[in-house]
Amino acid sequence: MRLLVVLAATRALTPAPKPAAVTRRTAVAALALGGTLASPARARRRNAAEQLRQAVFAAVAADATVAGALLRLAFHDAVRRADGQTRGADGSIQYEIPDAENVRLGRPLALVLSLKPDALSVADAVVVAGAAAVEASGGPRIAIGLGRLDASAAAPATLERPIQQPGDEARDVVKRTLPEPGLSTVGLRRYFRRVGLSDQELVALMGAHTLGRHNTLLNMTKACLRNLTRECLETAPVRAPFESRTPDAFDNSYYSLLLAWDDRSLERGEANFIPTDVALVLDASFRRHVVAFARSEPLFRTTFARAYAKLVR
Repeated sequence: MRLLVVLAATRALTPAPKPAAVTRRTAVAALALGGTLASPARARRRNAAEQLRQAVFAAVAADATVAGALLRLAFHDAVRRADGQTRGADGSIQYEIPDAENVRLGRPLALVLSLKPDALSVADAVVVAGAAAVEASGGPRIAIGLGRLDASAAAPATLERPIQQPGDEARDVVKRTLPEPGLSTVGLRRYFRRVGLSDQELVALMGAHTLGRHNTLLNMTKACLRNLTRECLETAPVRAPFESRTPDAFDNSYYSLLLAWDDRSLERGEANFIPTDVALVLDASFRRHVVAFARSEPLFRTTFARAYAKLVR
């Protein structure tokens, strides 16, 4: 009995253990279990994303051409990846602006950085801005996860191991981390498989060309025509929309115009396609989805939202 009393007294006098320190391991565990540890940070990011979304709406309302540029910015950030990298947007676009493929992306990046709340990484801000640009132009609202970390340097412009097979033609080979405009249907499929998209999803994502414009040589100075410098491209006086029926509206007219191009009923000036656009009607699997999206705008909107979210995650 005396022993039991002593033990009880000893326990009563023993101080209670201190709460375990919050370590990186316990923090990660709490996040994985959906705990409350990261809730304030998540709430700040959600609020910041909504603030940026509203700011992009205002920017697009003031200048509708901004939408296509913001969407292109998000695409370029998400697809330029090192061999084997599975994550999408990482903010590396901020180090890649000088590259030739990123002509005219300096301004939309500057816009995003000027609107970005502190709670968002550059990667999150670019992704949110691209999605908001789609929505502001009449497209679907795209659910975007947050919490991306920013890269500290540019991603590689070329693949260490080109995607190719024996007997390939030059246009079949994927050599760069951004898609080359002359890729064949084989090359286009290989490229988008690399970033995890199906045929249906890549055809939907190509529908981003329902927004935006690309450079032309029209009205350029003689000096620029003799020596087409980066400055000439940045200040090109005439930019042609990919499709001119509704160039600043997110709709499915891109697909109707592709079919019109294929059956030679396209009117002059209605579209300004590049080779990878028309490749979509030259492949049976791609064409099936072009026809489906031309017939059903809801199907296009749903598939585009899924493809975008998958690409940038």
